[in-house]
Parts: sequence; C-alpha cells; structure tokens
Amino acid sequence: MDYTGILALISFLTGNAEDGFSSLKVATAGNAPITQIVCPRPLPVNEIEGKTVFCGTVQVPEDHASPDGRKISLEFAILKSHSLYPESDPLVYLQGGPGASAMVQIPLLAGAFEPWRKTRDVIFWDQRSAGLSGQSVKCFNALASNAAKIAKKEYTTTAIDGSNESNNTIADCLREIEAAGIDISKYNTTENAKDVSTIIQALGYTSYNMYGVSYGTKLALETMRVAPEGIRAVIIDGVAPSWVKLYDTFAQKVSEPIEHVVEQCKADETCNATFPELDKVIIETLHAAKAGKVIHQGKPIEPKTIFRPFEERNAKYGNLSMTPYLPAFIYELHRGKEMPTVDLLVGRDFVMPMPGDDDVAKASATLPKAQRALIGTLADNAVISARIDRSNQNVVEELRDEIDAEKNYGRVATLFDSELEKALIAARGSDDAKAASMVADYAALQNINASKEALVTFVKTHTSGEASTRLAALIDSMSEAEVAGYFAIIQRDIAKSEEAFFGDLYLFNYACQEDLPFNSFEGYQKFTAAQEYPYIGDDADEAARFVFGSCIPFKQVQRDNWQVPVKSDIPTLSIGSLYDSQTPASWAKVATEELTNAQVFMIPEAGHGALLYQPCVADMGVAFINQPGRKLSNDCAESIKIEWHIPDWAKAAK
Repeated sequence: MDYTGILALISFLTGNAEDGFSSLKVATAGNAPITQIVCPRPLPVNEIEGKTVFCGTVQVPEDHASPDGRKISLEFAILKSHSLYPESDPLVYLQGGPGASAMVQIPLLAGAFEPWRKTRDVIFWDQRSAGLSGQSVKCFNALASNAAKIAKKEYTTTAIDGSNESNNTIADCLREIEAAGIDISKYNTTENAKDVSTIIQALGYTSYNMYGVSYGTKLALETMRVAPEGIRAVIIDGVAPSWVKLYDTFAQKVSEPIEHVVEQCKADETCNATFPELDKVIIETLHAAKAGKVIHQGKPIEPKTIFRPFEERNAKYGNLSMTPYLPAFIYELHRGKEMPTVDLLVGRDFVMPMPGDDDVAKASATLPKAQRALIGTLADNAVISARIDRSNQNVVEELRDEIDAEKNYGRVATLFDSELEKALIAARGSDDAKAASMVADYAALQNINASKEALVTFVKTHTSGEASTRLAALIDSMSEAEVAGYFAIIQRDIAKSEEAFFGDLYLFNYACQEDLPFNSFEGYQKFTAAQEYPYIGDDADEAARFVFGSCIPFKQVQRDNWQVPVKSDIPTLSIGSLYDSQTPASWAKVATEELTNAQVFMIPEAGHGALLYQPCVADMGVAFINQPGRKLSNDCAESIKIEWHIPDWAKAAK
C-alpha cells in the first residue's frame, strides 16, 4: 500500500471519503428497496467501502408471480470499475453451490474479476436460500436444540434407507420452516433467475453480462430461458446444465478427468513412449488394488486412493499441478518396484505446494553462477514482498475491526463479548453437558428481541461469582445501540458455527426439490456400473448416499422445462476444464445444444472454474465481454503445455 492508498484509507476512516456510488439509488427502486450494509470481512487492502466497493441488501419478491406479497432480503456487493468512463453494462457474477456464499469471498472474487474492472462494474450477491441471504429459511429452534452438534459438524442426516426420515436435524429444520408459513418451494432456480433482472434494475442498470460458475452456470442458463431481457452476453465456466442428471452421474466426475489424462499422455510423444497403454495399466492397477495386491510402504493401496489425485487437482488452483505426475504414479503402483512418485504424492497427501525457493533453485540450476545469484536475490525479494502484503492485510483488518467496534457494535458490547467468552470457558471446564447447554442457550439468543434482560438471564444461568457480577455490570452500562450491537455479534458468531450445516441445507434445498425428480440412487448405481474404470463406486458411493439420503425429507417439485435444453441466441462463451471433477468438461458442450450463438472451449490443466487456474481464461473472457460477436481463437488452450514427469527409473529403462 503506497501513500495514496493510506491517505484514501484515512479519508474513509474519518468519514471524508469521496462517494464512489453517488448514483446508486439507496432509497427505493421499483419494488426492490436497497439498504447499505457493512461489507463482510475480510476485504482486500485496497478496497474502500463506499468508494471502491458497496455492500447492501436488496429486497425481492419471494414469489415473483405475486410481486406485492412477501419480500426477502438478499445481500449484494458492487466492485466499482476503475475507469472514470465505465461501460454501462456490468459483469454479474453468479455464485455456485447451490447455496454457497459469494459475499464471504470478496477477496477471491476481487482478484479473479480484476481484469473486467478496467471497463465495468462487477456485481454479485448471495442468492435466496444461500450464504448470507439464507436468513429467510432458517430454523432457529432446531438450530438451538442441535447447536452443540452443529458446531462440531456432528448433526444427523437421513440414512439412505430412510430409517430416520423424521428424526434428523434437516427434517427438524424443514418442519420448523413449514410451520412458520414459509413456502420453501419458492426457493428454486427459476425464482433465482427472476431475481437477477430485479436486482439489476434496482441497482440502476438496464443491460448486463453474466459470468456463472458451477451452479451459477445453471442459473445463468435458466435466466436466459425465463428472464432474458437486458442480457448482453454470457460466460458459463464449469457447466452444469439442468437437463443433465447431475446426481446419477457422480462417477462421471471422476472417470472423465482420468480419460483426459490418458488422452493427453497418448498425444505427447515422450509421455506415450514412457507410459504406453496408460488406460489399460490404470484398469489393471485398480483390479490389483481391489484384490489387495498393490502395496506401498508395507500397506495395501485401495482403489479410492488411486482415484484421489485425479480428483484433488480440482480444488488446488493456488498450488502446483499434480497432472504431470499422474502417469508415473499409476505405473509405479502397477510395477510394484521403486515408488518415488507415489512417495511424493502420498507423502504430501496429494497436495502440491505453492512454488518456492526449491523450485526457483531447480529451474535456475543450469544458469551461470552470477545469474543464479541474481535470481536468488529476486526470490528473497519475493518472500519479503509477500510478508509485507500479509502485514498490510493484517493491519488494515485491525483498523476495520476498530471501526466495527466503534460504529457497528459499540465499545462496551465488544468488551462484553471478550469477557463473556473467558467466563464461559472457565465455567464449563471439561463438562461437555454444560458446554452443550451454553451453546444451545447462546444460539437461542439470535431469535429473540435484543434486550438487557435476555443477556442478564443468560449470564446468571451460565456464570457465577465475580465474573457474573462483572458481566452484569457491563450489561447495565450498555446503551440501547450497544445492546443491539451485541445481538449483532451473536448472529455473526452463530452464523460461523452454522456454516457447514446451512451449506448442506441450502444445497439440498435446490438439489432435492428440482434435481432429484430426475435422479435416483438406483440410477446412480446403474450409471456407475457401466463406467470403463472399475470400482469408481468405492470412491463415489459415500457422496451419493449422503445426497440421496439427505434428500428424503424434502418434497420433490416437478419443474417445467427443467430437462429441456435452453434455446437462445444470446452470445455465450462456454468453458470446460479437462480436470474438473465436479462438472465434467463435456457438459460445456452439452449446454450449447440449442444455443445458436455459442462458442465452446476446453481448457487443460484446470479444475472446477477455469478462471481460477489459467490467466488466459480471463484474457479470453474479457475479449468476449468487450466484443461478444468476436470469433475467438483457441490460443488459450493451445498455450498451456504439460511437462510430464519422467522419474529416474523410467529414464534408466530407455
């Protein structure tokens, strides 16, 4: 952060920052009132609330067929364009999941979509029944009674045989939601799609572009189907069309990346010569592993361990790729002799590190001594620069915490929170039952009106002696605003402990209602049995049982046209990642069956969401959004080369 950035930060801290969103309508726009809120933490160092980033809530109809009926609030963010002359059509990012939060990923999204901010605002929000916008479908009583289990991620789900269909945390939650008069069937992708245009209009835009990832691609396609007005161009990345049986095809998510590794190795002269008939060797190795005949360091290797590296690439966009090592990994398990590559991958639990000093030293080993020394200095500077960046981030976050304590919670509320935590830890000791009671009562506070009396009751119930007296005195000294601030702290803290549970609930809400009518556990088993690579079920069965079992308490809702390909002439860029083990790359082509103005590209060396893996994907995406009618070349994919790992034992065999 330079002096200009520091001065801008001071301007924000003192309330003198220039309004970067003066044209945003913060009162009412149509049927969608907007309110500014504090952005979720952390924020990137250079983002200044109200100047470069704006966070708020926007109200949309729960049922778009009844626009004057019940409203729900969705949390959104706008990353302002860096240009004084931005294009009028923003880029709208549609988060995946379903049910995941974009708002808690502002640092990641700000980095990923930085190239578009040169010319456009970037907008995203947490969808209905998702992330920070999920308050409208919460089950406070069920949460309170299961709070301790939820905090430990031990809540119960429905068994695949339905034996506990009515006696599990999700079933309890659904009953409470229904009893509250909430029509959970309205929390679906079609209503989500209609939210898109409602929000865009509320924010003062008339046309826009979409970039969807994962479930966000399904939402983008559905928006093209049911609410296409104002859409200028669409990018779908990591594609999941609604007309694909996503859950029957769990095994395809593993088998297809394996096929791509086999194909790419075969197409490379060195790889194919070193590791011939790789597909056959993989199959033989899987059979041997199932028979207990593949041994590594004295222990048998199971088939699912063989599948792991093909999957693990999927979420490691910040790490070195394992792809170059996979043929050697398979061959070493098959040969049963020396296993340096297996040792490497298994020893790192299939997580390749970020590039570091060793990689720089190895790459520069053949340079003259003087040049190596200069490269070493550059590497040292890189370490120093990274340390400074981390320090700046920590300092700015501390400043923001100070602001939050002062403006949003209150000093006494913040002090009370710190003192209460210490007192509860001391009071519970090692008594698990007492700890569970504390958590349940604390969770229950989020669903009552903010009051000193409620806090006093909680303190007297769970603390005693001097600590209890001090806490009561702090409560007594709180202003009305500070009491409200402390209840906001409760909601913030409880939300963190509930993230895993609600992540599942929100996902199931969509998957179980609108996808499961077209999927079944029997269909999954049939599809899995037909795969080329044996024992994929060993790897996928657990996830399939979890999803199909958890869906049992939900009412399935048949959707019009859900299994019908979207027809549209809106310019569309469809991107598949060859090592995507969540949404197989081939689905990027399937999605464009009825899109008459679409271009499809397959990106090697990329997992789920190619944008996060290969910088050239952003180059391609920016070019497309700037000129949607442009015919793009395949230069991005062709620029990505794999340097296959050839271990010493293979070199010696030549």
